[in-house]
Amino acid sequence: MEKGVGIIGFGRMGRAIAVGLMNRGASPYSIIVCDKEPAALQQAKILGVRIAPSMTETVLNSDLVILAVKPGDIIKVVDEISTIAENKVVISIAALIPHRTIKNRLPRSHVYRAMPNIAVEVNSGFIALTPRGEMDFEVEKFFQYLGDVVWVDEETLDMLTLISASAPALLAEIADALILAALKSGIPYAIAKKAISSLFKGTGEMLNNKSVCDIRDSVITPRGVTIRLIEKFYTHDAKSKLLEVLSHTIEEYLSMLNEARDKYK
Repeated sequence: MEKGVGIIGFGRMGRAIAVGLMNRGASPYSIIVCDKEPAALQQAKILGVRIAPSMTETVLNSDLVILAVKPGDIIKVVDEISTIAENKVVISIAALIPHRTIKNRLPRSHVYRAMPNIAVEVNSGFIALTPRGEMDFEVEKFFQYLGDVVWVDEETLDMLTLISASAPALLAEIADALILAALKSGIPYAIAKKAISSLFKGTGEMLNNKSVCDIRDSVITPRGVTIRLIEKFYTHDAKSKLLEVLSHTIEEYLSMLNEARDKYK
């Protein structure tokens, strides 16, 4: 990492980004953070990153600024840094807030939106970026330290907020169910956890090269254990119930998204 990175808001995602950067060799001194919460600043102190006394100091000492505050706080933050962010790369990771809303307040800054997920902490995140602009190469290179990067339109990025950024929590619940089933069968916890972790990692890698059906069919054998498991998955409507939950959540999220778009026109 060559450029100083400012992180305004050092909650879970802000901290995850900082940890991911340091995993890839960034000096803690090159990461400058500010937050109004003492607990967040304590986490920053533990990591050894620089703590700025204000947002102004964070921006002035950074070439690239990550806005990692809650959506409801974005406008206040942007307005406060508007006079000092000229020519800076400013990247919002706040959900729902449109790019134009931020850009209109920072007309002389290079403004982007990013939607990472929590796996940036272990450099295996999925990061969507929008829109393309003059500083694309620098922005993409920065996020490549943290995981896989894709450029998308803003509508797609908004949907990835739910599908990519929120889904690790759902996958953790599914992993927990598998671990509990393993424990019930007599497998020790440490082994069960490691097995499920490897299962998610390996299957994820295979998805880059194979279809879902190909992966499933490569495991199933006639009259075997796997086909019995898949049969139960369907006869108990587990897949359809999961899809129903996801569909209902998407509908609720779309309503929230439309409200935000109307509010921040």
